Amino acid sequence: MCLSDARSLLIHLRLQFQLLLAPVWLWGWLMAGGGLVPGALIGFIAYHVFLYGGVTAYNSYYDRDVGPVGGLEHPPPVHQLLLPFSLLMQAIGLALCMLINPVVVLLYSVFVVLSVLYSHPRIRLKARPFASLALVAFGQGVLVFASVWAAVRGSLEGIAGVAGILGSVTAALLILALYPLTQVYQVEEDAERGDRTLAVVWGRRACAWFAIACTVAGTCCMLVLVLARFGAVDAGLILLGLVVQIVLIVRLSRTLASSDNVALYRRVTHLTRFSASALGAYLLARLTLS
Repeated sequence: MCLSDARSLLIHLRLQFQLLLAPVWLWGWLMAGGGLVPGALIGFIAYHVFLYGGVTAYNSYYDRDVGPVGGLEHPPPVHQLLLPFSLLMQAIGLALCMLINPVVVLLYSVFVVLSVLYSHPRIRLKARPFASLALVAFGQGVLVFASVWAAVRGSLEGIAGVAGILGSVTAALLILALYPLTQVYQVEEDAERGDRTLAVVWGRRACAWFAIACTVAGTCCMLVLVLARFGAVDAGLILLGLVVQIVLIVRLSRTLASSDNVALYRRVTHLTRFSASALGAYLLARLTLS
């Protein structure tokens, strides 16, 4: 394997894209009690580098996209080593979770299984719109929230309370708010493969309105918890972020029919970067102050 092949494998991890998922982990960390917990830091690396990167590469091995995908405007060709490389990355992440506790190991393992169900051609829940929606909401939302809860507290004790239940629902809704938008620039390739994604079945504009609905619902859930725990100023900041994100999604919806895939990719990427950066900055600041 030459240097360019190794570089291609690393690119397929889409690590810059995985950081856009960081607010879910930070949100769970905050709701679980915050604090400088080594397990939460190790878990962040295990999930955002090795798990997310590994399962993304695993999905890329089967998708073999040539047009824009989440995190890559021009994905490189798929190398034959991408499959074992993706599995190795996931295994390293699992080993890191063993440094935390058995609960995190179990939840991590469940996520790996779900990723196979999502991507593997024999099952490929990605090709089924509502099954993929449920899997992403549970996997990247609820399951990740539970993982960081267990990493912070050492177990899932207390997650059945208001903060745990409403916090996990918030995580699921905020993930769902962005998930269909990452499909609007892949409609042609997904349809050609036979993948009936939400964007293929519903159309691009419906995905935008679905994103707005999930954003509103998720932010309302977040507002209840933030207002009760941190007060009106924090709630006001969350509400401001909601308004700005809705405006950006509405503006995006007006260009969905007339833009090419590359232009759509760039617009969606700018929106998701804003959303993740703004919420991530707030959560980091709140974690630091808590």
